[in-house]
Parts: sequence; structure tokens; C-alpha cells
Amino acid sequence: MTMLLVNRRPLLDRLPQWFPDAADELVVFTDPSALAGRDADAVARSVRHLEIADDYDGPAATERLAELCRAYDVRRILTVAEGDLVRAARLRRAFGLPGQDEESALAFTHKHTMKAAAAAGGIPVAPMRYVTDAPGLLDFADAHGFPLVVKRLTGGGAVGMSVLADRPALRRFLEERAGEGEPPAMLAEAWIKGEVYHVNGVMADGVLLHGWPALYLNTQWANYHTSAPLVSGMLPADDPLCRRLVDATAEVVAALPAAPGVLPFHAELFHTPDDEIVLCEIACRAGGAGIVEVHELSFGLNLYQAGLLGQAGRSDQVRWHEPGPAHGHGWFLPRAGTLRRIPEHCPLPGAVRYRTSGVPGRHYPGPRSANDSVAQLIFALPDTHDLPGALRTVQDWWLDAVRWD
Repeated sequence: MTMLLVNRRPLLDRLPQWFPDAADELVVFTDPSALAGRDADAVARSVRHLEIADDYDGPAATERLAELCRAYDVRRILTVAEGDLVRAARLRRAFGLPGQDEESALAFTHKHTMKAAAAAGGIPVAPMRYVTDAPGLLDFADAHGFPLVVKRLTGGGAVGMSVLADRPALRRFLEERAGEGEPPAMLAEAWIKGEVYHVNGVMADGVLLHGWPALYLNTQWANYHTSAPLVSGMLPADDPLCRRLVDATAEVVAALPAAPGVLPFHAELFHTPDDEIVLCEIACRAGGAGIVEVHELSFGLNLYQAGLLGQAGRSDQVRWHEPGPAHGHGWFLPRAGTLRRIPEHCPLPGAVRYRTSGVPGRHYPGPRSANDSVAQLIFALPDTHDLPGALRTVQDWWLDAVRWD
């Protein structure tokens, strides 16, 4: 059986491990970035066909994917990134292939569709409105006050997200949008106060099979807009909030249109001062930054692998074990300025892996998304109930060690 992998993640060197018959059954259509630091010829030898797309997201790429389906008699389509879910679903429909359909893909990518379905299922969400023009946004602000959040209907990493603190900020936002022409449709939401958690794991047919929560020290808005470090760590098993967050996520999964087979998910939830759990968003793919590596260290489950096997019709091969030591990750974002000093190693006792990509003396315009970085850290967490304190230790080390002008 031939399968088409539509890929933009750095996982190609692991395909022979996950698919022993990759040389006979995998046709790979990939963004060039997924080959960074890898031997393209070696990858090509490990699969049936490798195609590197310079215009990975363009309409010509979609046409080429259809041509590959016909040329290789593709029986399954596999994806790992959110931006590929809908076009993969449309290709499945065009060729009569099994897997996630467009209704389910949209529910996990289009933020208004997602939250409307969740709310209809009784899931708490922020007051929101699908907004297409300035009067609609002004009306929403009159109804719900400030701060308010405006975001794109699709996408992640806090790209295109604005937090408007008051009416003058709203006026400035509308003036900027007017200068860009007629504003596109967007999602307006009331501000939810509280800590932000994420739950990661796998689901199948509308049922959460496995999941574990972690705390974000800072919001993704702060990561993207202020270059605050993206530091996160897993909750201990005996934290009462651990079970509540998993159960809340299971309710969200059950409320959205289900997809067959094992698929990974990444859910983000608020825990409010009133002890309410409110859905922020949920995605039908593995989380970004260090989430995949952290999850594999703690559970023996690679979320990319799980999704690929599930889409290949091999859900029975997806395995995980009981939680081992808790882990976390720190993604350290570029500031707008010149990088003068970056630590060459991490002296923290729990450090598992630390690597840098930042170049001293180089000027950076700031982060491209909340998952951008000049350095990355994976760390084991101490056996402590002061998770925020442990995460602040990581953040404080970085802020003391790096220097920007």
C-alpha cells in the first residue's frame, strides 16, 4: 500500500524506524525546511519517492499532490502539521480515501468553528464573535469591555493575535487595519484571566486515549509580542488539577467532529481565579516547541509517530508507558535587537539537552512566532509541588545569561 506523507517537520530521518517498509510504501512531499541539516540523498533512498517543494503552501503544490496520488495509486494521506489538515482532507474526499474528513479538520483548525462546536457541547469558552468589519468589533467591545483579544481564524504561535487593553488601543488597531484595506474576517474574544495550561496526547474516534497537562509560565501572546521565554513543564500526577485538565480535554474531544484512527492533539486551557477551566483552543496535531521531545522522554510516545501510524491505519502499533520523570522545555525567543551574548551550555542540574542557533553580533527583528528561538532547552523537573518556581528558575537563568542591545 502506497501512502503520501505531506510534511513540514524535521522527522524524515526517523521514517525508516517508524515505517520499516518506507522504501516501498512512502511517497514524501516535503517543505525544504524539513531537510535542514539532513542528507537529502539519504532520505530519498529511504523512501519510495521524495519531492522537495519550493512552493509548499501554494496552489501549484496542491495540484502536484493530486498528481502524486494518481501516479502512485496512493491509498492513505499522512500529515503532521496543522496547515496541511484541510487540504489533506480535501484530497481524501477527491480520491475516496479513508481518514479525517473536512468537517473534522475544520473543527480543529478554524477557531470560530472549533469554539462554536465546543460551546454547543457544553464546554466553557470565552465570549466570542466572528467579526468582518470595524462596526462589528466596536459592537463586541461595547458588549464585553476590555481587554479584548482579536486573532486570525486559523494559524498558531500567536501570529496575528492582538490584545487590546482599552478603547484608544482599539481605535489604533482599526486605523492600522484600515490602512491595509478592508480587514479580513477575524475572531474577537473577551479576555480570560487565569493561568494557561496545555494538554498533549492522542485521541481516536472522539475519545481521548492518553493525555497529560503542562503549565505555560508565560502566555503565547507574551512570547510572541514581548519575547518572554516560552517555558513549560508537566504537572505532577498527584496535583488535583492534573486529572481535571485531562477530563476537561476529553470533553472537548468528544464535542468536536471525530476523526478515525489515532491522532495527536494539543489543547490549551485557562484555569481561572474562580477555579473554572475554560477552553482556549485545541489542535489535531502535535504541539510545537519542545512538546514532542518532552512527551517522548516521559511516556515513550512520539506524537508525530503516533499520528502517522494512526493515519496509516496502524493505530494498534501506537504504544506508551506510564509516566516516567516529568520534563519541561524552554524555547528562548529572539528580541528585536542585536544579540551580544548567548550561553554556550546550560548549568542547571536538570538539563537534558541544550542547543543554540543564535549568532552573537547578528541583528534580529524579533520572533516570527511564539515557537521561534535562538536557544532551546529540554530539562527534567525536580520532584516538587512548586512547578511555577521550578519554571521561573529556568527563565531567570536565561535572562541573566543572555544579553541583547
